[in-house]
Amino acid sequence: MATPLYDALVVKLRSWVNRDSTVLTDNLISDFFDYSADFCYRKLRIPPLEHTFSYTAVSASDVGETELTLPTDLSEIIQLRRTDANGQSRVFDEVASLLAIDNKNYTNPVESYARKGGKLVFYPEAKEGDIYELYYYRRLPDLDATYVANATNLAGGLLTASNSGVSGAVEVPSSSGNYYIGNEVTNWLRDSNERLLLWGAIAYALDYVGDDDRSNKFNALQLAGIEELNSEEGQRRSRGGSQVQNFANTAML
Repeated sequence: MATPLYDALVVKLRSWVNRDSTVLTDNLISDFFDYSADFCYRKLRIPPLEHTFSYTAVSASDVGETELTLPTDLSEIIQLRRTDANGQSRVFDEVASLLAIDNKNYTNPVESYARKGGKLVFYPEAKEGDIYELYYYRRLPDLDATYVANATNLAGGLLTASNSGVSGAVEVPSSSGNYYIGNEVTNWLRDSNERLLLWGAIAYALDYVGDDDRSNKFNALQLAGIEELNSEEGQRRSRGGSQVQNFANTAML
């Protein structure tokens, strides 16, 4: 698979730390970038990480349900909204304790929810025609993720022509004699703010080779960069306006 943007980060990390692949193996560097990205997702609270997951309308067979399956890329919940069959919208603005919301003898506040593992337990129960929207901060795709080679992605311009001798190349359509590999999946953190990723990964790499002073320096740089972006977003919100991405899927249980 061709991952030129990710590969460029790997080269930069080895250059900054001044160690080659015999010391900083590909597997180690992959871990360092994963740790760095995870730290960013836990700390950053900015529009590029905001997402809306829309569940399908509640069917007759789902009436009475009180759980939603959470998206796998969820980092932190911002808001849960329900729009009923008449178009009336209400926000679940009460975060209840799991013990209380699971207790059938307890009267929960209207429009309340609690997180239960990979599920969101809510009150009141679902009615036919209800549509739920979960607004949240998300984790982005893997830094070296590539698009699956299939007809849909070919039509979307997300594949690159290749040949049968290239690792990962897939014949699309089947028996056509045309081979493709998936392009790198867009990742805002890698593509637009690589310094945050790089500083964090370098800090882990320097810690690995025993250079504690420089490791602490790059840790501080990453944290300062995150605080700078969060501060800029705070100023934007005070002036009004931000962009949000929407994503529709089905996961109602």
